[in-house]
Amino acid sequence: MKDFLKYILIVIVSTAFVFWGVIFAIIVFPRGRFYTSYQNVIVDKYRILQKTEEPKIVVVSGSSSSFGLDQKMLEEESGYKVVNLGLHAGFGHLFYSELSKENINKGDIVLLGYEYGWENGFDSLGQDLIMTGIDDNIDMYKHIPPSHWKDFIGYLFKFAEIKNNYPIQSGIYSREAFDSKTAQMIMDRQYEMDYMNNIDLYGQIDITNAQISESAIDYLKDYKEFVERKGANVYFISPPLLKQAIICDYSEFESLKQQEIEKIGIPYISNPEDYFFEESLMSNAIYHCSTEGEKVRTELLIDDLRRAKVID
Repeated sequence: MKDFLKYILIVIVSTAFVFWGVIFAIIVFPRGRFYTSYQNVIVDKYRILQKTEEPKIVVVSGSSSSFGLDQKMLEEESGYKVVNLGLHAGFGHLFYSELSKENINKGDIVLLGYEYGWENGFDSLGQDLIMTGIDDNIDMYKHIPPSHWKDFIGYLFKFAEIKNNYPIQSGIYSREAFDSKTAQMIMDRQYEMDYMNNIDLYGQIDITNAQISESAIDYLKDYKEFVERKGANVYFISPPLLKQAIICDYSEFESLKQQEIEKIGIPYISNPEDYFFEESLMSNAIYHCSTEGEKVRTELLIDDLRRAKVID
């Protein structure tokens, strides 16, 4: 009987070893396959966060801050280093919010600039973008909550297929659009959106009667407590948004803002309407600033931070 139990134990351990070995091999090899991709820049942003021990401003958002934040300007005006985690909302709000926890210290400032729609919850993650973004940087998987592991395991073979056939990327949606040291987007963005003739392509924004979900409230309350335990402060800020894409009353944005303040308790230091930009300040998506729009958005943000006495 003892020999049989020993045999069963060996089989179980061996199976588990092989299982996790296969997962490790799929994720890690071949190395650097997604290096040229847009989403792989999240690794650079994460490493900058890890290494930045000076007082810093950490920006947590999707692509609105990738395309809409002049990091150097904000650093010069605030006196803080800037870590901009903004890259792609398709990662899921939960993912880049969890990444931000890696290195928040006393005196840091965390700015939540989520694009509209975040209020529906922090329940989903984009396995495709996260796995191709992280690539072989397996240490970053620690920021995936265990409740989501099964989804990533289920995506493994699709990931392997994509990895084996992934082409070199170039252009605005690739690594070459960013500075290699700061992860600041540097590629010039002067586009003709012609929005009214391409509404189906760009989409519209309607947050009429939007309500913040209980899961979002619970998560962000816990997030606020985490940041404050570290001796830092957290604030909501408004993302830039193409004015022509808005099809609801502007008062809906103020209503959502008040919900954020009252239900979550995180101060909201922006006036959402200030960030409704004309087409001339936007580029290739309704949350993406042009090169000029990026500077306008950053100037507005600096004014908000000063008005709220977050910076001098």
